[in-house]
Order: sequence, then C-alpha cells, then structure tokens
Amino acid sequence: MRKSGGIRPIACGEILRRVAGKVLASDRAIKDLGANVLLRSGQVGVSVKAGADAGVHAIRRVAALYRDRDVVDRGILQIDFANAFNTLRREAIICSVNRHAPQLLGYALAAYEKHSALVVGDRGISSQCGVQQGDPLGPLLFSLVMHDVVVPPNPGEQPPVPAAPASSQAPVESAPASLGQPEPLDAAGGRPTPPEPAQAPGSGDPAVPPPPPVGSPAAPRATDGALSQAGLDLLTFFLDDGAAGGELDTLGHWLQGFEDRAAAVGLSLNRGKCRLSVAPGATIPEALQGIETFPLDDIQHLGVPCGSPETMRAFVEEAAKSAERKMRMIASLPDAHVALTLLKFCAGFVSVVHLMRAVGAVFDFACIDQATQSCLATITGIETDASAWALASLPVRLGGLGLHSCADTAAIAHIAATFDGEACLPSLVTPYVLPHAMLLDEDDTFLASLEDPRLAPFESVLEKIQNVLQARDNYGGRGQKVWSATVHDERRKALLISMTEELGRSGRLQGSALALKQVQVRARIQSCSAQHASAWLYGNAEADPRLWLSPAELAVAIRLRLGLPIAPMPSICRLCGTGSADVDGVHARSCFSGGRRTRMHNALRDVIADFARRGLLAPAVERPVFSNTERKRPDISYVRDGTTVVLDVAVTFPLQPSNPQYAKRAAEKPGGAATAYATAVKEGKYRGIIDNEPNPREWLAVPLVVDTFGA
Repeated sequence: MRKSGGIRPIACGEILRRVAGKVLASDRAIKDLGANVLLRSGQVGVSVKAGADAGVHAIRRVAALYRDRDVVDRGILQIDFANAFNTLRREAIICSVNRHAPQLLGYALAAYEKHSALVVGDRGISSQCGVQQGDPLGPLLFSLVMHDVVVPPNPGEQPPVPAAPASSQAPVESAPASLGQPEPLDAAGGRPTPPEPAQAPGSGDPAVPPPPPVGSPAAPRATDGALSQAGLDLLTFFLDDGAAGGELDTLGHWLQGFEDRAAAVGLSLNRGKCRLSVAPGATIPEALQGIETFPLDDIQHLGVPCGSPETMRAFVEEAAKSAERKMRMIASLPDAHVALTLLKFCAGFVSVVHLMRAVGAVFDFACIDQATQSCLATITGIETDASAWALASLPVRLGGLGLHSCADTAAIAHIAATFDGEACLPSLVTPYVLPHAMLLDEDDTFLASLEDPRLAPFESVLEKIQNVLQARDNYGGRGQKVWSATVHDERRKALLISMTEELGRSGRLQGSALALKQVQVRARIQSCSAQHASAWLYGNAEADPRLWLSPAELAVAIRLRLGLPIAPMPSICRLCGTGSADVDGVHARSCFSGGRRTRMHNALRDVIADFARRGLLAPAVERPVFSNTERKRPDISYVRDGTTVVLDVAVTFPLQPSNPQYAKRAAEKPGGAATAYATAVKEGKYRGIIDNEPNPREWLAVPLVVDTFGA
C-alpha cells in the first residue's frame, strides 16, 4: 500500500533469471566494482562495506564544519528522484554495463535488450524501462548508470560497440549523448587509480597544511572523480538517495548539469522532495530556487539524523515512540508465539540498530529496552526481575532470548560504524575537508559514545577500541560484532556469579542444598546455550504447525529457560503422592509416576524413525539385534553398507536432585546435560555390548540424547 493511498504494484521475477543474477553477483570482479568504480562517483549503495555509515558520517561531519564556522555561502543539497528505478532507460543500462562491467553484457542483453511482458491476471503489460523488480543485479545496474550521470565519461573517446550474441544479430544501441564516452584506461589496462587522500594534521608524514577557510573559493579540490569535476566539498549516493555539499553557486551550477544528464537516461528530479540545508541568512541562488530549505541542524540522510546532538535526540525520541507503538501492536496479537517471533526479528533492537550506529550514546535507548521488556511481559504474562531480564537480553547462543539491550549496544554500534565508514571518506569529501572529517576528537557524537559509562566495566572492549583508534584496523568491518560478542560473554560470566551469590544472600538455602542449587543454575544455562537448544524458541513460517507453542506452553517454556517459578507455591505431587511439587518444576520434570518423560522419549523415537523411513533406511524400532543379549533392545536400528547402526534415544533432565554429580558434569561440560549423559552413560553401555559381538567393526552405536532444556 502507498502512504498516500492506492496499491504499489510488485512484479515477481523469473526463477532462472534470479539464479543467474545471484551467480554473477557472487563473482569477485563484480563485487569489486563498488570500490574500484562506483566510489569515484560517491556511490556507496552497492558492494561497499559500511557504505551507508560512510555516507551518514560524511554528511554529519561536513554539516558540523559548516555549522561551527558559521558559513552562509555553503550548504548541503539532498537529491530525490521521481520513481527512479522504474524510469531508467534500458539502452543506458546496456551501455554502462559495456563500459564498466563487460562480463555482465550477455546477462544485460538477455534481460534488458527487448521489452519484457508482465502478466496481471489475463492481461499483459509491456515493461519497457527501468531495472526489473526481483533482479539481484538491479541495484548494481542502476548504480552503473548513475555513475555515468555523476561522472560523465571523457568526451574525446568512442565507446566500443558491444558485439551482439551469436544467437541474436540485434544491434546494441549507442550511449545517450549526455553519457559521453568511456574513461581512458591506464597502461595496465585498468581504471585510473585515485590519488592518496590527504592525511589529517598530526597523523604522520607527509604533513598536510591546515585547510583554508571553508568559505574560500580558491580552496583546492580533489584531483579525481566527481568532486574534482564539480568543485564540491561532498558528494555521496546510496543508490538514488544523494547528497552534495559545497558553495551554493557551485551547487546550483552542478545541479543543472546533473539534472540534464539524468533526464537523458530517463531520470527526473523530484524537486518537491529535495532538501537544501543551509545556515541562517544564506542567499539561495536561482538554480536552487523552489527547493525547500532547512537548517543544517535538522539535516537527515537515509532515515537517520546528521545534525546537532540536540536535533539527534529529538529525532530518536520520536523514533523510539514509533518503536514502542509497534511493540504494543505486536503484544496485542492473539498468538503469543507469533508475537514473540515478531518482537525478536521486527521490533525492539533490530528496528533501531541503524539509529544506534548513527547517533550512539547521544540518546539513551533505555526506553526501547523498557518497552521490549513490557512487550515480553504482555505476550507471555511473565514479569521478569533484574536477573531474568539480564539473561533474556543475552544472545540465544548464551542461553538468553536474544532480546538485545539497545542501551548497552548504542555506544559500541556508533564507534564501530565510525571506524567502518572511514575507508570510504576520501571518496566522498574533498581532501581539504577530509582532515576535519577524520578528527574524531572533535566529533561530539563519537566522544559521547567513547565516554559512555556503560562501557566502563568492559576493560577488554575499551582496550580493543583504543587499539583500533591507533591502528585504524576495524576488524574488516566486523567491529560491532566482535565488541558486542565480548560484552555479551563478560555479561554472562558476571550474571552467573551474581545469580549464585544472590542465592546465598537470600538465606532460603544452606549447605549442600545451596551448593546443589548453584550448580543447577549453571547447568540450566549451559544446556540452554548448547547448539540447536533454542530451535523451538522462535517459530519458522515453513515449519510444522505443531512446532508453534500455545500461549500456556510458551509461558512455561520461557519461565523454565529463565529460571522463573512456574507455580505460585509448592504442593504435594498428585501423581506419586510423596514428592513435593516445587515452584521451579524440578520434581515435575523428574517424577517417573506420570510417564511424561516416557511419552517424550517415544515421541522423539518415532519422529527419528519416520525420518529414517523417508530416507529408505528400513529402520527397526525396539527389536533385538545383538547376538549376546536380548534384553538390550535399541530404540532404532538399521543396516547400511554392511554396518549395523544402532540409535539409542534418551531424554534427560540436568537438574534432577537424585544425581548431583550428574548436574555438576552438565554445568561444566559444553553442550549441557545431553552431552554429559551421552558421554557418561550411553557410550559406555553400548561399547561393552559391541565389543562382545563376533564382528565389532560392523557395528556403530550413536546416542541421540536431548535434555528438557533443548540441548
């Protein structure tokens, strides 16, 4: 649905075309087009690591430079096209592909040389322009044309006319006049190499003199790419979203030529949606008349604020309110398991991670965490205490629910985004603006994140950040992932210590009972952290409907995972009549009178046997297969390639009080109780039986063990 009403049509691409596009997109030469070609026009939307971060950072630093120096004759123009992807001329696509990526020419001719037919019911629509929806290479093809619009090829050379494929003699149309001719190749046959960017003062030799005043019209420019041709301070595009910064007269002159070249390839500027950010008192030239003006403090790009810290806080505050409304809507859904899945993948942390990378600790994202905690309580009916919520905010791999804390991640996200985008800055700003863009000690947003008190407890993370500051090594664009993983690991260790210490301070348990409970806490989290132990937690739309839990089942499962009580008070077990049904559900999962564990065992055995039958393995269920004993009947057995495979299924409970040593092993061993039980019991039992068989090498025993936490 369109925001203004009506329906936005969506075309589904043909499968073979999508497969071919994905195969070509995986080629290294195609991936390198972003850094080798497109960056020369400021294009960061395709095959450029942290391209969006680089564009946002460049605009924010240039805006801060203009604002701090009270410059009134410069501004930042943000560009918007009208339906850009659907109006691009396809002959321009073919010519740009031939110029920059001839290895894609066959694909471009097959997909775009002739008009394609779109089928709507019993009607057909001729698709004659634009990149096709569902084309994996569509953004790249669009960006190649945009590159030739932003950086016109040298007019003195003729582009080579691509040969038609052997199966078709249709000529390839020549490039539109506005696209000019291809750029020259260097002696090695490649594109000219951009010059080394100027270094920031104090960053090492050779020293760069301090930049002249920003308002100086004689300031030297970059010697390569769109910046040198246009005389701009800033130029960046993320696909069709662009921004250019510089003197207002220069911006107006550049915009006229840019608009003419864009029109020649089918693109039209939507001046009603373009924005011009200037300082108060600026005189707008005639070429920029009709474009709405805004203060530099209010500038935005790619949906994030790039202005002053005050406007950043106001922007993110509104975004936080929108995120909270979304979570309230999710919490109102009748299916609790579906709601929990949407909360994890569509709301909360994931909905504001781009904002955190842009603004960092300038805004306190704790309100998002509180809304997430409230949404979880509404969905499951569980009010989490401080320890339970700290566990829930850990990644699933560490036994949590994966509802990451925004407040704890915002500073790391912004610091990582700043480092990740630095490599692109020399292509987005002129060398005499670049030193200011690289001076992080003058960046209020960066400093606020670096000094965030939430990072203080994590000395190892701060040390890694300082190493990056000195070496400018950003872990290959994985800074946020590396630092966040370290924070999560340290938080988990601290949480385990605090949870066990809290048990001692409560005074409810003493001596061996307290020691057992502390071991059980570690065993529970260890089992929940095992690989695949959390597969049930978030549903899959393609999964068996039976794998989606009812609201009551989901609430109990999450309470058990977080170590919360499942009953208001203890009682006598109605099944065995002797044991005490404790509030934590320990007796309920270890009582043999109800037969629940037997039913779980049989259900798991039958599912595995069914999979074996589908694989044509002819499994036998609980039949005697050993020659030296008939009492040992494995759950499943089958013969494959002369080897008798024996599968023994077991369902274990790591917190059973009758075997505290077993719980201790489960707490210490990676994989939790399932691995501990398989090693200690199952493997030993079948090893002795098989060794007594006539041909032991023809036997293979495989224990299939799960515990009640999913490990």
